[in-house]
Amino acid sequence: MIASDWEALSHLLTMSDERKEIARLSLVDGLTYQVIADRYGCSRQAVGDAISVAWRKHESYLAAQQAAAKSESGLIIPEGWEQVTLIAPSFLVAKFKNEIAELATWPPKKIRKTTKQ
Repeated sequence: MIASDWEALSHLLTMSDERKEIARLSLVDGLTYQVIADRYGCSRQAVGDAISVAWRKHESYLAAQQAAAKSESGLIIPEGWEQVTLIAPSFLVAKFKNEIAELATWPPKKIRKTTKQ
């Protein structure tokens, strides 16, 4: 998890500041359960519990974001895709939209060559 995601998530967590810090050290900083447990004088299980609570909240936060995006655009955003606002020259926007349309169709449309008669 990146720090900016943690910042958004941490405000939603209803746990002590110490438990939040324990979860952050693992999820953002990548410290092991044992290192964190030694630092805070708790068990690895306690570290795992804090991380589990934070991770479940993160998953529900992401699900809520997807639901909000769906309701705003009326679309279901496929996994691995993102909704963005793009500001660019019109000719590039048209090219971008065409490429996205081709990727959104499976199997991809093949370009047909036409012959002059």
